[in-house]
This record gives sequence, C-alpha cells and structure tokens, in this order.
Amino acid sequence: MKYVIAVSVLAAVAAGASSCSSNINISSQSDLAALSDCSTFQADIVIDGAEEEGIADLTTISVAGVEEITGSLIIQNLYNLQTVAFPSLTSTGSLKVLNNTNVYKLDFPTLTSIDDLQIINDPSLQEFNYLNISSTGNFQIINTHIGSLNPFVASKATNIEIASNNQLVQLDFSSVEEMDGYINIANNGRNANVSFAELTSVGGNASFADVNTLDISKLDTIDDDFSLYTNTFTNLTVASLSEAKKSITLSDNDFEAISFPVLTTIGSSLNIANNSNLNSIAGTTFPELKSIPGSMYLEGSFDNITFPSLKTVGGLVNLSGTGELTCNEASKELSAANKIECSLETVDDSSDGDEEGDGGDSSKKSGASQSAIIATALSAALALFAACL
Repeated sequence: MKYVIAVSVLAAVAAGASSCSSNINISSQSDLAALSDCSTFQADIVIDGAEEEGIADLTTISVAGVEEITGSLIIQNLYNLQTVAFPSLTSTGSLKVLNNTNVYKLDFPTLTSIDDLQIINDPSLQEFNYLNISSTGNFQIINTHIGSLNPFVASKATNIEIASNNQLVQLDFSSVEEMDGYINIANNGRNANVSFAELTSVGGNASFADVNTLDISKLDTIDDDFSLYTNTFTNLTVASLSEAKKSITLSDNDFEAISFPVLTTIGSSLNIANNSNLNSIAGTTFPELKSIPGSMYLEGSFDNITFPSLKTVGGLVNLSGTGELTCNEASKELSAANKIECSLETVDDSSDGDEEGDGGDSSKKSGASQSAIIATALSAALALFAACL
C-alpha cells in the first residue's frame, strides 16, 4: 500500500512539474486559475481572444502565485478585457499586451526584470503599474493612453520605442548608459520632456520627434541614422557626439540654433531642411566636421553657411531656399564639394527693389522689370485708343 501511495505522489508531482513547463494556450477561466500553482513557469503562456472563443468575453485576468515566467506572457485580441493583474510576478522573458481595445489597467507591482516588453495598440490603457525596470532588452510602448511611466533604472537596453501615447509627457531614461539597438521617441504628449542624460552610445538608429526638451548631452557615438523631426525646442546642442556612422537629418523643427561642437565625421549624408527659424549654419555649428562621404541637402532661409573644417563631401550638395545667402557665396563656403546644385533665392530688403543677389536672382528681377514696362506701355496705348473714340 505504501508503495502505491508513493507512486501516486510521484505521479502527481511529475504532472505538476509538466504543467509548469509546457506551453499553454489559455482557453478557460479554469486554465487561468491553474497557473497559480506554478511559482515558476518555464514556458509560454498565451491568452489570445482570436484563437480561443472560450475567453473572448474575459473582462479580468488575475493570476496570483506566479513569480517568474522564463518564456513569454502574451495577452492579445481580448476586446472586452479591462484589467490584468499578476501581483507576484517579478521577472519574465517577454510580456506582450497587444490589441486589447478596452483594457485600462495593467498591474504588475513586483515586476523588475523583462527581456522583451511590447505594450502596443491598447488605446484605452491608462495605467501600467510595475515596481521598476532594472533589467530589460526591448522596451516598447505604442498607442496607449498612459499618462506616466514608473521608474526605469536599467543602465543598458537593446531597443526603446515610446510612440503615439498622447498623454505621456515625462520620459525619463536617464539611467541608460548604453544601447545595443535603436531609440524611437515620437508623437507622445504635447510638451514631452525626454531625458537620456547618461547615454553614451547607440548601436542602432536614434530618432526623436515631437519633443519639447531633450537631454542627450553625453551621447558620443551613433552607429546608424540620427534624426530629429518636428521638435518644439529651439536650441539643439549635441555636446559630446564625435561620430555619426550614417546620416544626420534635422527636419521641420523649431530650431533657432544647432551645435555639434566635437563632431568630426558623418558616415553618410547630412540633411537639414524646413527648420523655419534656423537662419544660419555658423562656424560654431559644425566647427570640427571634416568629412561627409555622402550627400548634403540644405534647405531653408539661410543667411550664412559655414563649415570651417570641412575637407571632403563625396556626394552631391543641394542647396535651396530663400535668405540673404547667394549661390556664389555658398559655393565658396562649400569648396570641399565636388558638385553643387544651387537654387537659393536671395531676399531683397531694399525699399526700391533695385538691389540684386547672384546671377539667378538678377535674371528674375530683370524679367519682372520688363513685364512692368510692357504693362505700362499697353495701358498708355489703350488710353490713347479710348481718347480717339
């Protein structure tokens, strides 16, 4: 009898171990309840309303007891779901909460470590509660209604993407010193304030858009493209960036002044366009920049363009816009370029409109004067004809 009991106990233990180490697709409330028996779940947990009709009407997910998930926790396509709670979970390989249109609260009060976070297309989500993020790889929060983020204290991350969260205005990643992948910050709350104050290197691209303040003061190296679009702050200083291994693009910002004081090389192209308040690329803008192997595109109301250290531009330089700078002046300043295409139009500030800029501007003004003479002569002829009637 004792032997039979022992075998039964071992079988139960084995069954319990198996239930905590095999991938599971949750199909009922009882499946969710069974998860509480596993303090460590060594596989994937998938809760997908599109795959399992029996859970499509779930409004609440609450799982106590699970402290660690070595695989993935995926919660998606549950259109009636309102709240999710894993009160004991401290770490997970992956947490994906995707396409749940009515979920408004995620409660993970002890969570600190996560390899892959994806909170995407949960437009009603207002609260994402976690203890802190001290260890992470991929960190994405996209298209939510979240108003604030809990502390992010990790010193290293792979990717960080925070986009289309229209209530989120404080994005503090000042603990991050190194990133292996990319940064994308865009289209969050009005007057969004972004800090990567300790960041020194980015292994992928770095893109910032729709930002009110930005601290990247220690950023030294970017291995891919560096882009800033439609930002509202007026002065951009990238004080420590010495090397951008691909392109730099500054477009449609409110910049009045920009400064890259120690940048020496750009690996591909330089593009500065439609920054309506930026009237000058001065000697202090890119004072140490020596080489651009690709192209240069400059469009704006420029009164001055100066690159005091520039020795080579491998590709085409394209200049356009309206300011006080003439094509002749620009060509002299950009003598390092092999080929320049210029369509700059100078602004005539004189009261009588007789002063001319470069040759291109002169021909336009000459044409305008000839048109005026013809119009005057025609008016006189018409008046004389009318007098003879």
